[in-house]
Amino acid sequence: MRAALIGTGFGEQHLSWLTKCPQVELDSVVYATNRERAERLARRFGAAKVSDDAADATDGPSDLVIVASPVFLHAEHAARALSNGKSVVCEKPLALTTAQAQALCSAAREHDAATMVMFQWRFHPALQTLRDALREGRLGRPVCADLQFHHDFLAGEPTPFPWRHTPGQAGAGAFADMGVHLFDLLRWLTGEEFHVAGTLSSTLWASRRSASGTVAGNTEDTGAALLRADSGFPATVSVSRVTGGRRSLRVSLSGDAGSAWADVCPETTAASLASSVPGLQGAWAPGSLRNPYLDFLAPVSGTAGSHVPDFSAGLAAQRLLDAVRMSEVAPVGQ
Repeated sequence: MRAALIGTGFGEQHLSWLTKCPQVELDSVVYATNRERAERLARRFGAAKVSDDAADATDGPSDLVIVASPVFLHAEHAARALSNGKSVVCEKPLALTTAQAQALCSAAREHDAATMVMFQWRFHPALQTLRDALREGRLGRPVCADLQFHHDFLAGEPTPFPWRHTPGQAGAGAFADMGVHLFDLLRWLTGEEFHVAGTLSSTLWASRRSASGTVAGNTEDTGAALLRADSGFPATVSVSRVTGGRRSLRVSLSGDAGSAWADVCPETTAASLASSVPGLQGAWAPGSLRNPYLDFLAPVSGTAGSHVPDFSAGLAAQRLLDAVRMSEVAPVGQ
C-alpha cells in the first residue's frame, strides 16, 4: 500500500506510526508553508516526493491519503481523495460542521472506502479495559460519567497555530482540539448516544501573538459541557488547553455496582486504572498506546480491527461538537 501525507504538524506522528506497518510505502509529503520541515520528514521516513500541492496526494498514485491539514481544509482534502478512490485517514475533528461531516460519510459509503478519524485514545489498553468492564456489567448500570482533558500547549500568549483561534478555520477551540476526543470516548465506552444540555466556556487571551502578527482569540480556551445519555444518566466533559504545567486525560465511570477511573498521560501514554471493583486495576508503561494503523490496516492482512473509528464515528462526535457550540453561553474573556 502506498500512502501520501497532507500536513506536517501532527502528520509527523502519523508517519511514525506508519513506519511500523511494513505493508505501507510513503509516496509523498505535502506541506503548506514549511518546505524545510517537509523535506526533513521525507528524508526521515523515506518519502519519494515533497510538494506544496494537495492534489499530488489526493489525485496521485497513493492508495491511502492521510489528511493532517488544519480543520478548515479537512472536508476539501478528504472529499477529493475519496472521489479518486483512496482510503482516507483524517485528523479530528472530521470537518468544520456536521453538514460537511455528513457529506464525507456519504462519499465514503458511495466509494466503499476504508476510513478512519484519528481518535487514537480508543486504542489505549487502559480505556479498552474500562470499556470492557462496563460492557460486561462489572460496574452495574451506568449512573454517571466524567471526562476531563487538560493540556498547556496554548497556556502562554504566543501561539504557533493562528488558525486555532478563528472559528471559521478551527470550528471551535478547546472543544475541537480536545473535547471531540472525549465525545468519541463517551459514546464508544458506554455504547450510548448523548444529547447536550448546556455549555460554559472561557477565553484566556483576548488576543495572541503569532509569527504573522496579532491574532484575535475568538475560540474557547477552556470549556465544560453537560450531556445526558438516551438512557438518562448524566455526563460531564471538561477541557482546557491553558492548564499551565498539567497534561492529563481522565475518564471516570460510575455504575450502581461500582466505579472505575483511568488516568492517561497524553505525552507518554503511561496510564493507570483504579476501581472500587475487586480485580479491576492496572498500570501501563509509557508507550502503551497501540498504533491505530495496525487495526486500520488489519483488513489488508486478513484480520479485523474492532476499535477503528470510521467517518461515521467522526460524524457522531461532530454532531456533539456542533451541539456544544450551539448551546454555549458566550465565551467569557479574562
